[in-house]
Amino acid sequence: MMNMKRRRYILLYKSYLIGFLFIFIATLITFNLFYIQNSSEEYKKSVIEQTIRTNLIEAKRGNIYASDNSLLVMSVTKYDIHIDFKSIPEKLFQENIHSLCNSLESLFKKSKNFFYKKFQEEKNKGNRYFSLVKNLDYPHFKVLRNFPIFKEGQIKGGFIVEKKIRRIHTLGNIGRRTLGYDDHRGKAGLEGAFSEYLKGKNGKRLEQRISSKIWKPLKLENEVDPEDGKDVYSTIDISLQDIAYQALLQGLHISKADHGCVILMDVESGEIPAIINLEKTKKNTYEDVRNFAVWEGSEPGSTFKTVSILAAIEDKKIEDNMMVNTKGGVMKLKGKEIRDSHYSGYEKMSPKKILEVSSNVGIARIVYDNYKEYPEKFIKHLKKWKLDKKIGIDIPGESVPFIPKPNSKKNWNGITLPWMTFGYNIKLTPLQILTFYNAIANKGKMIKPLFIREIKKNGKSIKKYTKPIIINPSIAEKSSIIEIRKMLEGVVKNGTAKKFYNPEYPYAGKTGTTQLNYWLKKESITYNSSFVGYFPAKNPKYSCIVVISKPKKGFYGIEVAAPIFDKIAKYLYPKIGKKKFPKKGKNKNDLLKKVRESKNLFFNKWTMPNVISIPGKEVIPTLENMGFNVKYEGIGKVIHQSVKPGNKLKKNQTIFLKLEE
Repeated sequence: MMNMKRRRYILLYKSYLIGFLFIFIATLITFNLFYIQNSSEEYKKSVIEQTIRTNLIEAKRGNIYASDNSLLVMSVTKYDIHIDFKSIPEKLFQENIHSLCNSLESLFKKSKNFFYKKFQEEKNKGNRYFSLVKNLDYPHFKVLRNFPIFKEGQIKGGFIVEKKIRRIHTLGNIGRRTLGYDDHRGKAGLEGAFSEYLKGKNGKRLEQRISSKIWKPLKLENEVDPEDGKDVYSTIDISLQDIAYQALLQGLHISKADHGCVILMDVESGEIPAIINLEKTKKNTYEDVRNFAVWEGSEPGSTFKTVSILAAIEDKKIEDNMMVNTKGGVMKLKGKEIRDSHYSGYEKMSPKKILEVSSNVGIARIVYDNYKEYPEKFIKHLKKWKLDKKIGIDIPGESVPFIPKPNSKKNWNGITLPWMTFGYNIKLTPLQILTFYNAIANKGKMIKPLFIREIKKNGKSIKKYTKPIIINPSIAEKSSIIEIRKMLEGVVKNGTAKKFYNPEYPYAGKTGTTQLNYWLKKESITYNSSFVGYFPAKNPKYSCIVVISKPKKGFYGIEVAAPIFDKIAKYLYPKIGKKKFPKKGKNKNDLLKKVRESKNLFFNKWTMPNVISIPGKEVIPTLENMGFNVKYEGIGKVIHQSVKPGNKLKKNQTIFLKLEE
């Protein structure tokens, strides 16, 4: 009896235990269901984020144009094409696979059997992201999307399109750094300065994860189209840019220099039609790597003597018939010696002669004797002329000038002032020096260098930069400007640059030679050679500066930099005020006839024809057959060409054509 009761208690205990276990499990399930229900939105979001994403569609950056509306920088759209075989219905695939492969054979020059076998294999595997072709241009893309199966689109035809935008510089290495970039390297040049206008507004689209690294675009209806960037119209003149480039490149090779730069500036407007920087590479070539014209601050040397003389003229420290005793071209001061590198035997010289022969002693005598008790008065002129501040140009990277202060214990001593007079103990960039000389050429009006003229959106102007930006309305009295200009003319006619004087194209300017590492006794001395001036001498149209750094063959400014300046001036002098424009009403049919019937005759002279309004399918093969590298965007007739009609062409030159869409 007792055993029966005990057995019943055990069974009852087990029943309770099983019951409680079921209740616990039920409670746990209920709790989890409640948790999942209340957190479903977050759960869904988590799942979606792992399989669906919103990806940005990069906007097409605006173009950068030259002063004649020729393309300098452009965005070229390329297309990557993938195929989603799983989305193509079996019937559609089998009925059209042969015609599709035939079409692909004609476009890509691969056998139709290759495509047929590959497509059958990928279809059987159910590949949803098969890469067909990458970096396809627009004309070929336009043809491809109308092929059998593909013309059904993405949902039914499995035709997946991914756009990519590439930035192209039409002039290659010429002025590359000035045009600049805006990418992982940072912001530089015009691309960086005007990126807010150029970059446009990105679009977006939904994409689905196919594998760990592959995402497939979803329906096109989900896309938000990108907004293209605005176009920037620069002051760069392609022909002048090319002349400056060739002159600098040749000069660098002759002098075997480390690097150099050339800047050309329109005297009245401040526009920069040409700016070139070249640096020697490890491959012994010269490339546009850094913008020395804007960035590199250095001691200007004798080109600063003009600044010193003008300050003395303004303060009436220079008088008519004044003679300065140079004492044999040597001046001892505070245990140091100032020597003339071009000593020509004169004991006494006028201020004009001092500037002409570039006498260090003469200029130091004028300034030191008149300002040694009150150096602040001399420095006051430099501040008035804004030589202690950045110009504030649009292009990023401008260096801050350095002008020592008389009350500074660190940067001022008994010999600072006299050494400043001929360009030491200070730092200025080439563009800052040119801006000062341009003010002299511009009758005393100092203006800001300009790099762009206008910004447009869809061909409509939204911002113009047509008026000169005045930094200082008058750096000196009219009589002072007239006097210093006569002195600069004398430098070329009678002084250090007289070997380049030609009465048919006279210009004014100043040579400069600077020792770069004179304080390092164990290292050999290197130099900066420069020439800065303007032309024509009487009614200047352009100002120009040439700076050559660390030449190995020759080092004086007259040997290294002046020949480059002279070449540029010689080229431009006859063209100033004599611009020729093409006559209206030119018969385009004649040009078309030449392209069609007399291709060799048309191109034998290596000159670029006017191909506007001529079908690209006729122009492109002609140019390619002549050995030129043709890049184009669009389809139809030519609406823009990167090389102006009449310009000389070079072997293997790249020519960019924009065709109708």
